[in-house]
Amino acid sequence: MDVFAGQVFPTPWVDPGFKKFIWIGSPNYGRRPQGPDTVVDTLVVHATAISTLEKTALAFYTKASKVSAHFTIGKDGSIVQSVSTFSRAWHAGVSRDWRGRDNVNNYSIGVELVNMDDGKDPYPDPQIDALRSLIRSLTRLHPLKYLTSHEFIALPHGRKVDPNGFPWARLEDLGMQINTQGVPPGVPLLEEVLGR
Repeated sequence: MDVFAGQVFPTPWVDPGFKKFIWIGSPNYGRRPQGPDTVVDTLVVHATAISTLEKTALAFYTKASKVSAHFTIGKDGSIVQSVSTFSRAWHAGVSRDWRGRDNVNNYSIGVELVNMDDGKDPYPDPQIDALRSLIRSLTRLHPLKYLTSHEFIALPHGRKVDPNGFPWARLEDLGMQINTQGVPPGVPLLEEVLGR
């Protein structure tokens, strides 16, 4: 088993509980670039397509996966933090936001929701409540203004669908601009890239 920063992956696994955190650091992160276009103002919501919080935390803990998110929220509202919000997690991949800014990882916080991302698996109330509380807390640390989906920012458009079936209306009262529909400017469609 990999050991990251002296931390052994917890066994046996126990979800921390509703709105409770556990730190399980990921080696998959980097420094945020400096500059006016990299102020952390965006939060990207993802779906894990992995069935449990434990399996997702293990994927982010494993260096070979080359992926991470700042936070993962389980269906019961348990929260695992894998990367400091002052560092750049590897969650968005090749991406562009609605303002035309590339490399969304540079200026965003990534939050994964445990969900199979099939459009049928529900997002339970405790999970959404924990996400809402987390967003409120993060706005005290960072000037977050925008909420978006992985689907909306992934290049080419159509490469990702997460978080499929997420009830965005449940976040409308948080005072942030929600960008989850349409295509960001200058974004190629997957069909165009594949020549269909």
